[in-house]
Amino acid sequence: MKKTLLTVCLMGLLIIGMAGCSSNSSNSSSSSSSSKAQESQSQVQSSSAVMSSSETSATYAFKGQKAIGIRYENVHYTTRLDNDYQEERLYQKVPGSTTNNRVYHWDSLNVSDRQDVYVDKKAIATFKDDDNANEYDHEDFYRISFGRNAHQKYWASDDVIENEANEGYDD
Repeated sequence: MKKTLLTVCLMGLLIIGMAGCSSNSSNSSSSSSSSKAQESQSQVQSSSAVMSSSETSATYAFKGQKAIGIRYENVHYTTRLDNDYQEERLYQKVPGSTTNNRVYHWDSLNVSDRQDVYVDKKAIATFKDDDNANEYDHEDFYRISFGRNAHQKYWASDDVIENEANEGYDD
């Protein structure tokens, strides 16, 4: 009786093990495009997890989607931070220009609502649309500093600063 029970249990484990191996092999043969999409999604999720777990840290690495192209323009004007500036991020480089980008926390910068911001460059980054591969998304980023002669400059999305084009609506 014991021998029969032991044999039945071992056969059950063997069947379960075989089923687990066959499901893993079918998952490993998935297409490269879906694995790349999952990889980029996990990179974004891991970077946001790093941000939430290290609120006291001033910076963290961000791995996002690579831009197809970036066009730069020289601009020179002074504006103010938008009311909801803390909902956006500050970057060391234009997002999409590099696979690893440093992201700065607003808390470490000692800035306040409606503070003057100096803008000296604009970048228009072009990304492939996630929903439709034949379409492109364009994002505007501005290089800003918090003093006229400040050496430290940051890249921020157009939602961070006030300008006439953005005041009519809120994304």
